Amino acid sequence: MENDPELKAWASDWQSGSERESSVEAIRLYAHGRNRFMWKWVLAELSVGVVALPLLVYMSWMATDAVERWAMALLALITIAAMCVGWWNWRGALMASANTTAEFVSLSTERLRRMRQAWRIGWIVLLAEVAVFVVWIWNHLYGRRVPHTPLEERFAWGWLAAMTLSAVIFLLWMDRRIRRDVEKFDALKRELL
Repeated sequence: MENDPELKAWASDWQSGSERESSVEAIRLYAHGRNRFMWKWVLAELSVGVVALPLLVYMSWMATDAVERWAMALLALITIAAMCVGWWNWRGALMASANTTAEFVSLSTERLRRMRQAWRIGWIVLLAEVAVFVVWIWNHLYGRRVPHTPLEERFAWGWLAAMTLSAVIFLLWMDRRIRRDVEKFDALKRELL
C-alpha cells in the first residue's frame, strides 16, 4: 500500500468523505487509470508495428538470400498478425464507459481479461520471433560459404539473447502489473458490492 499512490488516494478519499462519495471517486480514479494504461499499451503495440513493418518489408524485398527473404517476410507476417490480434483483443474495450456500478464491474472485468489475453499473446509472438531469428542467424553465420569471425558470432547470439531477455523481463513485469491490478479491482469490487 505504501508504494501505490492510487490506493493511497482511494484510502484518503474513503477516510475523508462519505462512503458513497469515496466509492464514486474510487470508481473514477480506477477507471481513469486503467483507461490511460490500456491506451498506452495499444499505442505501444501500434508504434512497434508501424516502425517494424516497413523495415521488415524492405529487408525482405532487398534480401539476396532466400532464407533471409523468408525470415524477414515471416517476421513481417508475425508483426501484421500481432497488430491484428491486438486490435481484435482491444476492440470495444477502449471506448466503452460505464454509467452504473454493475456496468463498471462488468467492463473492468472484461478489460482485465483482455489485458491477460494480450499478455499471453505477447509470449506467443516472442516465441515465434525467436524461432525465426534463430533460423536467420544460423543461416547468416553457418549456412553461407562466407566465413564469419568469432566476434560476429558472439554479437549475433548475444544480441538475440539480450533482446529475448528484455522481452521476457517486460512480459514478467506486465504480469506483475496485471496481477496487482486484479487485486486492486477485487478490493474495490468488494467495497462497492
